[in-house]
Amino acid sequence: MDSQDLKNHQWKNRIVLVLSNDAANEHYKAQIADLKSVKEECAERKLVMYQVLPSEVRLQKFDGSKSEKWNESSDLFKEFMQKDDEFKMVLIGLDGSVKEERNEPMSSKKLFDIIDSMPMREREMRKDN
Repeated sequence: MDSQDLKNHQWKNRIVLVLSNDAANEHYKAQIADLKSVKEECAERKLVMYQVLPSEVRLQKFDGSKSEKWNESSDLFKEFMQKDDEFKMVLIGLDGSVKEERNEPMSSKKLFDIIDSMPMREREMRKDN
């Protein structure tokens, strides 16, 4: 699983990477739980979440389709985590560029505020009305 896999989402999905060096990390668990608690809002924003650990990665979809099982190995971990990082959250826009990067969890409300202020999301919201 590497950045090539992320390119498959370009123009289809926004991506949240939730990375940690340990599955028991409190920030990691809290970020995942927060996003899973607002599945409908995530789906509305075309969001998918990758849970990334040093040797495994899982894709979580919010649109009701089946999420992928854990895959071994993760180039995403090496690509986005720095040596001293214990936790990182990365938002990648529809265009494939990094929009936000944090070393602490971000509330789903704050995440949605960032997404909803993006020009493409603003167009999506106008089109839906």
